[in-house]
Amino acid sequence: MTNEPPSIVTPNPPPEFLPANAFDFIPDLHALLLRVSREELELKDVDHESSHIRLKMEKARAMVANLPDVDRSLEEQKKEIRELEERIEKQRGMIKAVVEMQIVKDIIRRKGGME
Repeated sequence: MTNEPPSIVTPNPPPEFLPANAFDFIPDLHALLLRVSREELELKDVDHESSHIRLKMEKARAMVANLPDVDRSLEEQKKEIRELEERIEKQRGMIKAVVEMQIVKDIIRRKGGME
């Protein structure tokens, strides 16, 4: 057995978030549908006029597909959440046990309490 402290596992850095405008195709789609319903746009021109909307949707779909863990099932995610919650509870218990140790109480008392 070594005297080295246990290694600290650092979590992966957080994923880059999707840009705020990643799903901004709804207003464009709404405007297109209004133009069609008001007969300001002929049906034969809808395909051409909607191409930029399709492009935005394809980009958004690709961004979502590249998010981490998107391929994991809901059950896998729930299991990981349960495991992490259990780990947190154990850590809280350990912290409470350390705080209750007499030597820690003495140190806190000597330092004038916790700030």
